[in-house]
Amino acid sequence: MNLEILETYVNVVKTRSFTKTAESMFISQSAVSNRLAKLESELNVKLVERRPGQKGISLTRKGEEFAEFAKRYIDLERQVLDWSSGSVTEVLRVSSVISLTHHVLKGFYLELLTNHRLSITLSTHWTDRIISMLENREADVGICPRVFYSRYVEATPIFDEPLYLISSKSVSNYPDQVDLRELKRSNEIYFDWGPRFVEWHDRLMNPLELPIMVTDTTEIIPDLLRLPNSFSIVPTSIFKYYGNNDLHLSRILPKPPCRTCYLLKPKDHQTQKEDEIRKFEAELRRYVSSLPDITPL
Repeated sequence: MNLEILETYVNVVKTRSFTKTAESMFISQSAVSNRLAKLESELNVKLVERRPGQKGISLTRKGEEFAEFAKRYIDLERQVLDWSSGSVTEVLRVSSVISLTHHVLKGFYLELLTNHRLSITLSTHWTDRIISMLENREADVGICPRVFYSRYVEATPIFDEPLYLISSKSVSNYPDQVDLRELKRSNEIYFDWGPRFVEWHDRLMNPLELPIMVTDTTEIIPDLLRLPNSFSIVPTSIFKYYGNNDLHLSRILPKPPCRTCYLLKPKDHQTQKEDEIRKFEAELRRYVSSLPDITPL
């Protein structure tokens, strides 16, 4: 299968536009269209919907499914080229949730690649997708703040991180220590930090009250804290990541359970990756042991 054509398709999937794909790859729109037509002909499958007057393109169901195969094919092709040239000793495929990659482990990969001759393929996904990738041999290790049962994946706790209440000094007046039972859930910007957190939270707050917002991204929280008396509960690493002098940190009573980070790996991981996975885990443990407000496990 032609690598150039696959890369064109992956670019189309990303941009949802022939024009943007052509610009980013420095080719003509007709070249993009021709490559897609060749790919569909080779697969005997319609990948892209083209409708007159439609802004952008949409993928067929088969097109969505094939996008993952194309990305894996390209990745494997590059790994084979690296292996054959002897430019790297091993490729380690790491899959992590974005909050850990950005907020806790930002400097980890620089240290890892400085100390070890490795090639890292890093991708960010939800936890259930990471487990699926490990089960399907699409990833070698995963880093997650929660785990779901899988007979094929083992989870090892790496560290605990405390949770605090944050609020805006400008529009709220929460003290340095707050009792969660005295707060209104209708003022909360809620983020789910895992089963233990949910159990603790729902036991202490009125379940009949709705939070002001439920979100699955921490990026939006600082803006929403401009609402008077609003608050949210986050780990210390995310509070520091915000770097916002207007935000106030409060200890919570009763004390919330920590957010636990896990290293995930296949229970019967491939023999040729065992050494690299072991080195990765050792370096990860060494790195987190140096971080403030983190408890290594």
